[in-house]
Amino acid sequence: MKNLLFILLGTCMMFSQNNRFIYEVKYKADSTSKDVIKENYYLDITKEDVAYYNRLNYIRDSVFTTTGQTPINRLTSFVIKKKNNPSYQNYEYIGDVNFYKINEKAEQHWKIIDITKTFGGYKVQKAVTEFGGRSWIAWFSKDIPIPYGPYKFNGLPGLTMELYDTKKDYYFKIIKSEKIPERYKRVSLEGFISRAIPVTQKELNKLKLDLYSNPFKYIMNGNLTLPEGKKLLLDDGTVLSKEQLKPAEANERKKIKSFNNPIELDKAVKYP
Repeated sequence: MKNLLFILLGTCMMFSQNNRFIYEVKYKADSTSKDVIKENYYLDITKEDVAYYNRLNYIRDSVFTTTGQTPINRLTSFVIKKKNNPSYQNYEYIGDVNFYKINEKAEQHWKIIDITKTFGGYKVQKAVTEFGGRSWIAWFSKDIPIPYGPYKFNGLPGLTMELYDTKKDYYFKIIKSEKIPERYKRVSLEGFISRAIPVTQKELNKLKLDLYSNPFKYIMNGNLTLPEGKKLLLDDGTVLSKEQLKPAEANERKKIKSFNNPIELDKAVKYP
């Protein structure tokens, strides 16, 4: 943790530079299961924007920079906010061949509480809010004057170091920070952004329901071609031939339905 704190101190002293904060995220994708997923997410704060994305995208960029090739791995949603725009752009991946873009504000009305503790050597203060159908507790540091946190959380007078909902379905904590190299480019994210389809939340929910009804429709309708003899690699590592798609639909629906516990719980789709 000492290395983290040293870099964070540098962040305070050089606030105008581009900074990356890495959060360890633990969450329950399925509210009916005890399984907890642990992943690292990156919060990039630059002079132009704020971006929150899964580490897999960073790996894709690193491999592309080194080899010129993009590895095949799981696609994940991400969010970006321009510094001069109060709205966040959600780039949602729902499991078909597209990314979908939703533009919306993410305002939290924080209540700052006169309770402090130490987190990694820093004095942090407690704040609470209601957002996305959940009650949240945040611990922020005024010593790091950055009003952002993981996902779309913002508006506190200091960097959010730790964050969790009262049901403990989602838990975020900073584990590392670093300077973003001047030449670093978000190759993967920029590629997804350029082809994202603008939708409303209502339209996105309908697309999710349509995908649930016909999980492999993007192959059946020709949006994704599966050449003869080739197989489809699913996000969970399952490999299917074209002949196996129809029999696999029931299991795919089960997997889709298990993602019933998003960060913004009030946006959860009610599948049949």
